[in-house]
Amino acid sequence: MRAREHTNTCGGKIRQDTSDTEPYKRKAYMSHHTLAVLLEATDVFAVVICLAIVLLVLPAAERVGDLRQGSALFAATGMLPLAVVAVYAWRLFAAIGREETFTNSNVRNLRTIGGAFGVSAAIWIIELVAAAFGLTNTRGRTILGTGVAFVFCTVLAVVSVALASLTAAATELKDENDLVI
Repeated sequence: MRAREHTNTCGGKIRQDTSDTEPYKRKAYMSHHTLAVLLEATDVFAVVICLAIVLLVLPAAERVGDLRQGSALFAATGMLPLAVVAVYAWRLFAAIGREETFTNSNVRNLRTIGGAFGVSAAIWIIELVAAAFGLTNTRGRTILGTGVAFVFCTVLAVVSVALASLTAAATELKDENDLVI
């Protein structure tokens, strides 16, 4: 423990013990601008990774025989709605950077993101069922990857819709408070 001196209102020195937990009492947050930059960088990173997988990794794996022909197209179809996610996420993150957090526009952005993830999940489950019943020319790795993509998109669809609902409630509260003030 450390001792810290503070001056009281009468000018006298007061010795106060501080513990190791004191830093946790401080407000720990990042600015809206910093958060927006971090989120936008993550958005760009996700787009670059998806494009690299669809345009470089999967076609190369097809060429050497690690994946059957058509696997890249199979994956690209499931990733197509994620382009909508990237655009609306960028809009959402830019609004956060402008300190426009609880707005109806952000509610719409989150619902659109949730819907696009839902569409992607639906495409992945259709592809998964088709692969499981041998309707497509796929291997086990492709089926496994498709299953992971389905779960990933389903979870993100639910999280996005839940965040949209919470943001809508917070927006209502904010609007009511603005009317009171």
